Amino acid sequence: MKGSDILSLKTWFLNLFPTLNRETGKINLNDEFCRLTAETYYKQLAIQTAINLISNTLALAEYKTFDKGKEVKKENYFLFNIEPNGNQNASRFWRQAISNMVYNNEALVVMQDNNLYVADDFERHERAFLNNYYTNIQIANLMLGKSYEEKDVFYFALHSVKMKNLIDGLYADYGKLIEYSKNTYKRSNARRGILEIPTNYPQTPDAQERLQKLLSENFKSFFNAENGALIPLTNNLKYTDLTNQTYKNGSDSRDIRSLIDDVFDYVAIAFQIPPQLLKGSVADSDKSFDNFMAFCIRPWAELIEKEINRKYYKKQGFTSGSYLKIDISMIKEISIKELALAIDILTRDGVNTLDDNLTMLGREKIGGELGQQRFMTLNLTTMDNIMKGGEASE
Repeated sequence: MKGSDILSLKTWFLNLFPTLNRETGKINLNDEFCRLTAETYYKQLAIQTAINLISNTLALAEYKTFDKGKEVKKENYFLFNIEPNGNQNASRFWRQAISNMVYNNEALVVMQDNNLYVADDFERHERAFLNNYYTNIQIANLMLGKSYEEKDVFYFALHSVKMKNLIDGLYADYGKLIEYSKNTYKRSNARRGILEIPTNYPQTPDAQERLQKLLSENFKSFFNAENGALIPLTNNLKYTDLTNQTYKNGSDSRDIRSLIDDVFDYVAIAFQIPPQLLKGSVADSDKSFDNFMAFCIRPWAELIEKEINRKYYKKQGFTSGSYLKIDISMIKEISIKELALAIDILTRDGVNTLDDNLTMLGREKIGGELGQQRFMTLNLTTMDNIMKGGEASE
């Protein structure tokens, strides 16, 4: 084989692999392996799972309304629990508000004609000794032409920093690691082999064309075959399969899963959600759910509750016993056996009325004087009676 023929064959071979450095004949690692696309769907999956978990849980809460100390179900109850506006039910409304709080660390709710609307976009202007005000408020495809003062809107902001920005910064690195691990996994499990071309291989145009077809078409079909395949070799060509050899630097699917689990773990930590709960693990689920309610759901509920009370009911209404209370006590499913014991204790100590007990069971209240009756066991007495030498009632 002539030197010029060897060079032309090498040039043709390099053309089959454009990622090879044509000058050195080596793979350019910077171009091939480090040009990674940080795909965001794992991050989005983790964030959307967190949004769904929080919003689904809060959707089960009851926004109880009180008028002068008594629980009532009037227009306010319907507004916060059933239909905030004509286009959304309460579940969709609160999901949108919570989604905005997660993504933007803030959500704005505007009241218009006794309806509540979540703003899709807005600008907030802070002032020290005067009410903050909001401009460029957009709801769906409508841009509101007026500005709103702080006292006229509900503004929800849970954290002092945008958690999504921190997650985005984290994923900028983890996305590359996941993509690199995926590529490594594909390479380590790809078909590999060595084709030996003898030095006396014919250099005629017809022979070179057959060799090119063998490399670009026949071997491609051979590698892509699902149910086994054979490939004929002529002119002393020899192929050695290396697929079954172990590559120490390879990656398996568990490496990729571990990196994805890390993304879920960090998102869970950001929103105070037990990681196993966010990933759907049933291990120690009761304790995880209790922690989730205490450290994630309760702060969200208190934030929403206090903002509504100070803006909707205001100081005068709140101090006179008119307010809203978000009840999350009945979110967790409890067996009838566990409820029976709790009801017995709460009833005999005079804590629960008959209507309270029926509510715990998810049944309709009796109402009237009978529903408001309380009971007390006879073997209890006051501390004053004991100090006077009295005894508990038999």
